[in-house]
Amino acid sequence: MFDSLRRTRRLVLKELAVNLGTPKMRAVLIFPPIMQLIMFAYAVSLEVTNVRLGVFNMDSGAESSTFLQSFGVKPVFRDVLYYRSYEDLKDALERREIFAGLSIPNDFSSRMLSVGESAKVQLLLDGRRANASAILGGYVAQITQSYGVKAAIQTPDGGNVSMGPIARRWFNPNLISRNSFMPGLICLITTTVGLMVSSFSIAREREMGTFEQLIVSPATPTEIVAGKTISSVLLATCSALLSTAIVIFGFKIPLQGTFALFLACTVLYLTSIVSVGLMISSAATTQQQAMLGVFLFMPPAMILSGFATPIDNMPEWLKTATIANPVRWEMEVMKGLFLRGASNDAIGACLVPLAVVAVISLVAAGFMFKRRME
Repeated sequence: MFDSLRRTRRLVLKELAVNLGTPKMRAVLIFPPIMQLIMFAYAVSLEVTNVRLGVFNMDSGAESSTFLQSFGVKPVFRDVLYYRSYEDLKDALERREIFAGLSIPNDFSSRMLSVGESAKVQLLLDGRRANASAILGGYVAQITQSYGVKAAIQTPDGGNVSMGPIARRWFNPNLISRNSFMPGLICLITTTVGLMVSSFSIAREREMGTFEQLIVSPATPTEIVAGKTISSVLLATCSALLSTAIVIFGFKIPLQGTFALFLACTVLYLTSIVSVGLMISSAATTQQQAMLGVFLFMPPAMILSGFATPIDNMPEWLKTATIANPVRWEMEVMKGLFLRGASNDAIGACLVPLAVVAVISLVAAGFMFKRRME
């Protein structure tokens, strides 16, 4: 027992020395996570800003002018352009001169000042940018709603403005897109590092000619797999902690859950990912083949993780396929710990399938490695 632990420890130290002693591997562990976090944080944003708004105002009353002033104070809108006809407004939208158009009817002011009436406006959005259009529509609805509340307070004996319920946004009240996708980005970067480190492990031994030495060593196949798994998990965990520190201290996105739970979930998740990487490495002959295997695994794993599109929107057969995807469960864990401060029970519901995937993939990796040694 003690001899086995000693051999495993030496294998772990050997793997750490090889990975940390290679400049390319050090670069993989340090620079890509930092660069990806910075690039995604500033380049990828779901927020809509600097919008050019076109206006066709048929109303000559003061109420419409006051209403339009509400759009000038919002940072979402850069310019407000006025057009003389409805056709000009539509043409400007078609030419992409503006991103949104607002048409105000000629009875806007009279309806605002009439008891029992509701004033309405028409909003035209460029559907060629579907996501941005939906977000901008929410912004305009919020501005309209705020103006209606203010007008109702200032003129209680005047007109009534039709308004929907005031929304309260939980978990991300300011709708900052960075707060939503950065926790998921930690998961994806950790996945990439874990796969790269582990998938090159055995393939590198073959290319360097040290695989035969590994076979004739006193270590058993189980000890070799354990050594490579532990070392890869340690390196990937350090990369995950680096990414998390950048998100928490650099971008001021707090970790709502406990750090101990976060660390435990990360280690369990990386065990499953490293096992997948060892399976790829066992099947590959060269590091190029191992990299190809990583690229074959990553796109479907990311798509089925819920990072970009909700899993609930997928067909039933794809929802079933996501159960075997460890990235999906870690994605839910990360968003739960960062955004919601999810309870232990909620996180535990994700850890059970994650542990099952980890055990199955680790056993499969050991079996494949043993077959390759034979």
